[in-house]
Amino acid sequence: MQYATLGDIVFKVYSYLEHKETNEYAVAKHRTIFAPSSLQFLGDELLSLEVKIGFHRDFCNPLEEYQKLRDLAKEGLPKKLIIAEQVYGDFVIESITAEVKQVDMWGKPVAVYCNVKLTEYREKKLQTKKVKATKKKAPAKKSSQEQIQPYKPIITR
Repeated sequence: MQYATLGDIVFKVYSYLEHKETNEYAVAKHRTIFAPSSLQFLGDELLSLEVKIGFHRDFCNPLEEYQKLRDLAKEGLPKKLIIAEQVYGDFVIESITAEVKQVDMWGKPVAVYCNVKLTEYREKKLQTKKVKATKKKAPAKKSSQEQIQPYKPIITR
């Protein structure tokens, strides 16, 4: 049974452990001369997810699946994340912490557990400011009498 997918990597129920969501919101605090200060809500930040998964050799090759996950992280491209038929959106892998729990007598891992931190990816258009094109006027030329100024002493007695 499929539980989650990230790009082309499919997490089955037997390999999924848990996930945590972190929702943050940007709030600016404006200090004023007289108490109390005021707050301004600026919007929501990017969603962060932490997914704990396990790869066991009874169901897959743990090293191959772990390598697929690392390759996906090295691409740095956003991939669609779906958990329990709910589409979360596009995410990028921020970090992977892997733990080999058991190794067989040939030195191959039996179980690899990964803690994958994902960050939401949102396409954002650059904000540009339109500038009116104005012609600058050339400074007026001064007459020859205005250019030569007589010496005026600053201190007089």
